[in-house]
Amino acid sequence: MKFTSVNLLDELAKPEFSSLLSAFHERRFPKNSMIFTPSYDEELESPVSSSSAPLGRTIAENYVFIVRRGLVRVFLAYGDKEFTIAFLKPGDVYVSHSSALVQSVEDTTILLVDTATFNRRMMTVPQFTVTVVRVLGGILKNTFSIVDGLALRDVSARLARYLIASAQENAPGKDGRRRVRLQLSGEMLAQTLGASRQTISTLLTDLTRSGILLKEQRGVYCIMDEPRLRELLD
Repeated sequence: MKFTSVNLLDELAKPEFSSLLSAFHERRFPKNSMIFTPSYDEELESPVSSSSAPLGRTIAENYVFIVRRGLVRVFLAYGDKEFTIAFLKPGDVYVSHSSALVQSVEDTTILLVDTATFNRRMMTVPQFTVTVVRVLGGILKNTFSIVDGLALRDVSARLARYLIASAQENAPGKDGRRRVRLQLSGEMLAQTLGASRQTISTLLTDLTRSGILLKEQRGVYCIMDEPRLRELLD
């Protein structure tokens, strides 16, 4: 699920936002690199504004970043447990100054700018503020939803909520039913829902056998009985 339907890459490509776009710098990270951590990494020697900066080094100051290419995981870690907050795709935005860790799931390119510069440039293009408020509102709403699911609901309810929300991102088919396209791997989906891969696989199988879902192809499920699926949310 996306934090928001707004793609900031598309927004920043508009001529009226060129001055804001010029403040961002590109940085590349190979697969499975830590991009941001809550603590400062003293080993970072090269300026983050350089596209030739060493790959895989952690950035840990106050930055706004947009995913240009790849897939990024935002998660919390407590001891040996990890809780995924979101997977960011191209056009998604996040910030470094939080308690979350940020990791590249694939070879990833991000655009980043320090928060102070971002705020100054925002003052020159006030119309962009409306877009950012929409994005931040979507992030906040989705984060509360995830926290609520992890803290107050069992795995079945979390999976049902994820399936319903993901299906709503797609228009109904000719038969009037919605499809869920699971774009995350089994492992990443399990991390998102705070469960084991085996547990999620078993639950999907159970939902299919009960007639609530119909597996049409790998990673694609048709919701056959949405009212029954929603009953799992209670």
